Amino acid sequence: MLWRDNFILTARIKSKPESENELKKVLERGVCECSGQEGLLIYHLHQDKDDPAMFMLYGHFTSEASYRMHMDSEPMRKVHDAVAGLAEECPQLKFWTMLEKIGE
Repeated sequence: MLWRDNFILTARIKSKPESENELKKVLERGVCECSGQEGLLIYHLHQDKDDPAMFMLYGHFTSEASYRMHMDSEPMRKVHDAVAGLAEECPQLKFWTMLEKIGE
């Protein structure tokens, strides 16, 4: 498989007021529980330095099919349910095509 076939996702999630810490814990636990999923190459959670209520997930999958399996997994169903009560709005998803890369 060529790296250009990889499926990239970013998700931005803003917590409700006073829910930053709880949302952070839910997202951290979700990332950890997804470790080792087939087709999941990279899964990173980030928090905005200027706005601690804003989180961003970066996922790098071997294919769209592996992304769909990830989204249908038990850990992601739990995260989705928890996020629904803690997020200010629905997560903003963006899908990307990798054009160039350096490193493994």
